[in-house]
Amino acid sequence: MTFRAHPITIVVNLRRFLYLIIISVIRGLLAAFQGGLTGWLRGAWVDVLVVLVMVGLSVLQWRALVYRYEGEHLEIDSGALVRKRVLVPLGSIVTLSAIHSFYLRPFRAVRLRMDTLGGGSREADFIVLVHRDTAERAMALHAGEEQAMVRRYTPRTTSVLALAFLTSNSLAGIVFIATLISQSGKLVGAEFSQQLVDTWETTARTLAFGIPPAAAAVAYALLFGWVVGFAITFLRYKNFNVRRSGELLKIAGGEFTHREYAFSTRRINFLDIRQSLTSKFLKIYSLYIYSIGYGKYKDDIACLMPAENKKDFAANLKLLLWEMEPIPRQLAPAKGGILRFLALPLALGIGIPAVMGLARLLFPDWWEFVLFLGLMGLVPVLYFFIIRVMDYRTGGLAFDGENYTIRYSAGMYLHTVVIPARRVILIENRQSLMQRRKDRCDCHIFTVAEGRMCHILRGLDRKKAEEFLNKSYNIYKSSK
Repeated sequence: MTFRAHPITIVVNLRRFLYLIIISVIRGLLAAFQGGLTGWLRGAWVDVLVVLVMVGLSVLQWRALVYRYEGEHLEIDSGALVRKRVLVPLGSIVTLSAIHSFYLRPFRAVRLRMDTLGGGSREADFIVLVHRDTAERAMALHAGEEQAMVRRYTPRTTSVLALAFLTSNSLAGIVFIATLISQSGKLVGAEFSQQLVDTWETTARTLAFGIPPAAAAVAYALLFGWVVGFAITFLRYKNFNVRRSGELLKIAGGEFTHREYAFSTRRINFLDIRQSLTSKFLKIYSLYIYSIGYGKYKDDIACLMPAENKKDFAANLKLLLWEMEPIPRQLAPAKGGILRFLALPLALGIGIPAVMGLARLLFPDWWEFVLFLGLMGLVPVLYFFIIRVMDYRTGGLAFDGENYTIRYSAGMYLHTVVIPARRVILIENRQSLMQRRKDRCDCHIFTVAEGRMCHILRGLDRKKAEEFLNKSYNIYKSSK
């Protein structure tokens, strides 16, 4: 199978040669100083020539890029002037992704991404714009023949709404709004952009309801940012569905930009069953999977199950990934070691009032605003404190002969992580000076996803932890 990039790539390639515009800019400046409009028109042929060179180079780059499937290899030829050939074993391609962006649909163009075992953690190893039919053929070739039994999972709309509600990030929404305003200033004019900012300021003052206007602006910005983040997350996971055939997982979803992913379950590095404090009390579970190339970009789909109750979550996990189900903990944190979990939230809880007191002395006129920010800052600290208490009560380690089940907290989330033993690259037991007195330790378990990741179990009894890890290693080794 041989294919070329979509012709729309010619337009995309033009940005690589934008530096040539400097020739026209310099010529225009010289003409303005020397001969005015007449001088500029006399040399306009130079500008036309620059544009033709840019288009010509872009066409040559497009013509030179050829992909071929040769037996067990993918062969990639590129480079108009300096030729380059890359051979990629098909077995090293972990995830193949097809991104159907809404602005490319009129051209029937699809962004095809390939991620391999040897690639980087920030960018896909190969990205090419191809015709939609070519993308479908490539995805079918990567997936292979579909098994007779296909297991399907399609979440309810309420599950997607719950995921968007529980995971929406105010900061991400604010960044999106700020980018939108700044870009509107470039497209429509700075005056329009300033009008949007002034309207926001006026609205915040009108709806202050007795609190400082600056504090009201911050609060409403966070709220509006959350609403925007909610909408973005919902649209990203709308029409979400998962299919498993044999060891192949195919995941798709998205409203305006439709995304498809295909990879083997053998290439999954670990599962992450994630809960916030709210979802913990509501007994709602979300499942994220970590595999090279899946969820790599911030606007990618990263979830496998958006938000399900305990019964449905267990049934769907058994349906899709029965070989990686979590088991009850076998090693818990040491009794009496709760201070290891609460030290940081307690320090923050003491530090924020101390900073507020100092700010009152230095900036007395700003006290109402400082008080508002301080009280708002204590809310996530209290949330963090409760999360750490839950971590102490539920955290721990287990091993079923093939997979480690790790329960711990990171930031504002509780995690139940299932890692195949073959994916663990390093285990370290670390002791601080304070932990040596009681012979306790923190267990750091390292695995590879998009880069090295560390899972930290706090406050374990050192001897029990070492005995457990040695025993689990011997069990796994003997089974192989």
